[in-house]
Amino acid sequence: MSALESAESSSPIVTRAVAAGLRGEYAENYPLPAWQRAALLVLGALPQAAARFALSRFQTLSGLPPERLDGFRIETLIGERLADYDGLPGPFPAVTVGAALGGATAYLSLAAGGPFLPQAFVVSLKGGAPDGDVRRYLRRSLDLARRLAAADPRLFTIQHYDPIHDGWLTRYVNHLRFKLLDLPPAYAAFLRERLEPGGAVIFLEGGAQWLRYRVGERSVFQVGGWGGIPPEEFLEGSERIRAYARRAGLKSSDWKLDEFPLERGPESEWGSEPGLGEALEAFCRAEGFRFVRISLPHPNDFSRLAFAAALRLLEKEGRQPAGTLIEMFSQFDAAAALQTGLLPLWLVFNTQDSLAFLQEMRPRFPDGKPVFFSPLATFSLTPDLVAWEDWQAALDGLAWVNIGARRSHYPADARAIVRWAAPLRDWAARNRRPIRSRLTAEELRELLMFDRPQK
Repeated sequence: MSALESAESSSPIVTRAVAAGLRGEYAENYPLPAWQRAALLVLGALPQAAARFALSRFQTLSGLPPERLDGFRIETLIGERLADYDGLPGPFPAVTVGAALGGATAYLSLAAGGPFLPQAFVVSLKGGAPDGDVRRYLRRSLDLARRLAAADPRLFTIQHYDPIHDGWLTRYVNHLRFKLLDLPPAYAAFLRERLEPGGAVIFLEGGAQWLRYRVGERSVFQVGGWGGIPPEEFLEGSERIRAYARRAGLKSSDWKLDEFPLERGPESEWGSEPGLGEALEAFCRAEGFRFVRISLPHPNDFSRLAFAAALRLLEKEGRQPAGTLIEMFSQFDAAAALQTGLLPLWLVFNTQDSLAFLQEMRPRFPDGKPVFFSPLATFSLTPDLVAWEDWQAALDGLAWVNIGARRSHYPADARAIVRWAAPLRDWAARNRRPIRSRLTAEELRELLMFDRPQK
């Protein structure tokens, strides 16, 4: 039986990347069958508009039928992620648990020398809202979300509807996210078996907040997602959102659900629900492991910490950085950074907030060294999308190499899904100089003093 978890979910992308990095290998973030890779390369030869149209229609073929979740147990998704580490030697000095913040989490886990175990999991179910009707999307999996949460008190369910950043997906599939509220037995067993005596459990607690509707005791519905559009604007509307809806052919941009209580809580993808951290801390006390909580309010804070960790590792070895690696969302390669001594800077998305973060961090790039930049292929022309010219201006004066979407096709470059990492890995093969040192959990925590924006 094929995997249940969505290919777009951060959790499997990060766990596969960490497992590959621990083996000294590269990971294919999207392990596509040969026919899909060939089809994407063909689409990549088409003009941007044609590729975007074809890719959006392709989503009608994806998504699980809801009946696949009959008899669902979270242990199935947990088992899929633990299987990513099958065959790896151990024990490990540390295991990282918590928020799967893309390349930042992957690099921090590898810098600590151990696996990553996610708190959140996502399944994509057939059926979305082609016309932008929020209630149509809500009904797709509301009963299922409530039923699965009621059946397992360890679970929190989130229906996530972002018709802008995920617009090419939400027309045809609906996303149901599960978050752990307690330590599952399979994670406890993994820690006992694979963690060194007295080893460290590093809990990454994401503090990102968002508005959400309470639709059940442990079930919420989130409209919108992280980027350059605040949560209030998704619900109250604006001229730029209405203009986007018209261009996208959506009949509705009214995404309020006034029949449900509105609250502010952990963001669906980058926020951590309480419970798991507390359970991990109690487990570590009982088992003799060290527990280190790294709690940060913004996804960029974890990226800043990973950048600082890379600098600290190089300092330990008396080395200078080989350059800078700027990556976005799922287009990241933490193993390449560790194999070459590049400084990793992970950006959440191709939106205005990420551009501001890049501009903030640019003064920390090593002078005279190459910069690899991975503009994200998303197939959505969002109101907060960073124009190519603005990325170019932010990198002006640097010797940068494009390893992502091509300027001619940005952001709808199907070829980039298949080949984005090829130029980076070609360079890495010629400049291989692996970092051998690792950081303890306590050293990572000490780096939080660095992990603040410079005034």
